[in-house]
Amino acid sequence: MTTDDSSIEGYRQLPAPVRLLSVAVMVEALLMVGFIVADVTSAARGEDAEWGAVWFVAVVLGLWSAGLFLVSRGVVAGRRWAFTPILFTQGLFGIAGLTFFGAAAPVARVVWGLVIIGAVVVLRLLFSREVREHLIYANS
Repeated sequence: MTTDDSSIEGYRQLPAPVRLLSVAVMVEALLMVGFIVADVTSAARGEDAEWGAVWFVAVVLGLWSAGLFLVSRGVVAGRRWAFTPILFTQGLFGIAGLTFFGAAAPVARVVWGLVIIGAVVVLRLLFSREVREHLIYANS
């Protein structure tokens, strides 16, 4: 696979919040894939795994992460449609994090706390002036 030097230079000329948002969405997608791998591995090692639930989670998170990979590219390309999936994902992550945080074990609280912080950071980037200009106002 070859890369076009003009596309790399174009990426470098994007405002920092736009590039950071794209990377943050990509990281979220990669973390979802990592969770799928961990869930399937854990189920394969266990004797009493609920495989229906494991495959449901794998399919849902797999499709969601594939969508986030595309959204990350859409952010870089300045596609207006990239705004809503990011907003939806952060909303769900934030609600899930706040819901599960209180009843979670100490290690899970750390994880859910990081999920909440990540959602807030991505939302902050999403609503920054540079990102709004790049995704919404520049395309109207």
